[in-house]
Amino acid sequence: MTSPGLRHSRIAILGYFFILGVGFAAWGARLPAIKQSLHLSDGRLGLALFAVPAGSVLTLALSGRIADRFGAVQVLRVAGVLFPAALVPTGLAGNLAGLMVTLAVFGALAGLLDVSMNACGARLELGYGRPIMSSLHAGYSIAGLGGAAIGGVSAWLGASPLATFAVTAAALIVLGLLAAPHVSIPAAAPPEEHPGNPPPLSPRSIQRVIWVLGLLALCGQVGEGSAGDWSAVYLHVDLGTSAGAAAVALGAFSVTMAAGRVAGDRLAARFGPVRLVRASGLVAGLGLAAGLLGDSVAGLRPIWPAAAIAGFALLGLGLAGIFPQIVTAAARLDPERAGRNIGRIAAVSYSGLLSGPVAIGAIASGVGLRDALLVPAALALLVAAAAGVMKPARRPTVRTGCSPAPPRAWRRSSG
Repeated sequence: MTSPGLRHSRIAILGYFFILGVGFAAWGARLPAIKQSLHLSDGRLGLALFAVPAGSVLTLALSGRIADRFGAVQVLRVAGVLFPAALVPTGLAGNLAGLMVTLAVFGALAGLLDVSMNACGARLELGYGRPIMSSLHAGYSIAGLGGAAIGGVSAWLGASPLATFAVTAAALIVLGLLAAPHVSIPAAAPPEEHPGNPPPLSPRSIQRVIWVLGLLALCGQVGEGSAGDWSAVYLHVDLGTSAGAAAVALGAFSVTMAAGRVAGDRLAARFGPVRLVRASGLVAGLGLAAGLLGDSVAGLRPIWPAAAIAGFALLGLGLAGIFPQIVTAAARLDPERAGRNIGRIAAVSYSGLLSGPVAIGAIASGVGLRDALLVPAALALLVAAAAGVMKPARRPTVRTGCSPAPPRAWRRSSG
């Protein structure tokens, strides 16, 4: 692949990250209208929402095998059309059972798109010879803000959820069809042999590392899920702020995560993935802990809500650098099976996104919400401590048709 071909493919793959982000956010923004139209209680709505991550987690590992079997590019092209199309049936559901079925399908197709686009992005990164995964994930984060705006404007105009989903799906399907011809990834080549290189890992050792990477990703997803579900509750109920001020915590978390991912590629190129993930875990863990424990310092009590918001902002900034680097590490281990390995990591990590908020709620019932939220802070510090597992055994190569310089991130990744 030539350099223009790499750039065009990168833009096209970024388009698919945008599709996933907008689709999820547009759906979430119309939840109140769906709840009202189906006359769902909070508990029944929570049961319906469980179908989305359940559908994703149950199919993520299978999605990775599909991507490796049929080619990540082909699967990406198909999933990029099917996922936005799956938005429409969720607006047609007339009862709880129908809503759960359509959401399970929506979640399963989201998992297929998620794995295939990450596999394509990780393989393309090898061809680039420098980090690009973080900027792709930044596209997802920024698209989420755009999707939420679409949903908000639709609600303000009085449009039904079905109309919102139909228009959004049509636009995203067009984007997917336009991006599809431009997606291509370099073919994997055997790892380069260099004097002094450690021996290659055995397939069994690779799988052990993959599971460890999955657990590290799970630790980060627990923090992301906890911020999404509990940050506003903590500020409003525990700290007594207004509902509007409480929402600022989640907004700060989302904005700093997007900003961290925008800067993540340059940081990974300069410091390497091990140092970046180690620093990210420390920022997330220590930042959130300091924000939560501000009441322990008498002088900070008057500004405790502001300190808590800053803590959630630092959590987002730190978590931003973790998952993209884990995906890259998985692809480096075995480029030919990138889809399968990324699928396994995603299945493990998303189970943290699913179960983490539930676990925080259970812990909070015993020790209080503030102390329960120290759990994701501790898990972020665990990620920092275990970041050395991301050190590559040897530098992978790809057949690109040109000879890019060795990636700085891989040269600097000893941590």
